[in-house]
Amino acid sequence: MSGGGLTIKAVEDKSAFLTVMLASWGSHSMMIDFTVYDCAELDLLGIAGQDGAFMAYASWTMHDDVALLCALHSVAPGQGAAVQLLEGVKAAARARGAIKLKAMLTNDNMPGMTFYQKCGFRFSRLHMEAIDHFRSVVPTIVRTGYMDIEIHDALELEIAL
Repeated sequence: MSGGGLTIKAVEDKSAFLTVMLASWGSHSMMIDFTVYDCAELDLLGIAGQDGAFMAYASWTMHDDVALLCALHSVAPGQGAAVQLLEGVKAAARARGAIKLKAMLTNDNMPGMTFYQKCGFRFSRLHMEAIDHFRSVVPTIVRTGYMDIEIHDALELEIAL
């Protein structure tokens, strides 16, 4: 898939993405639907610029007829790569029979909340203290995030496909 000089493709070598995950979140494990997923073991799509360098990554998997977006991370924010990559994930999920796509954000992630809502996602659930629980499984998860807000809760968003 490509558009606007950007190309969406499966990422075979996940090492750069996993390094970004460790630096950003302290782990490459993510929780969605109260299941912990190791992003190293999931499908990984990336969007590359004309020079071939990846500008954004999306780690995702399927659970029955629901696609679960475990991580979406842009290494080149503000260039529209994440929006195009999200469309690529939606297309790949539809091709596998998904009827909706779910994402989960931490309570501090104000930019993420805005991004997903602008992309058509709706809030579906608030999971109080979910990240505190997640930390009991993966203790390296950072304690504070955006603007030094303490991270405790998870917000679930979804969009129909």
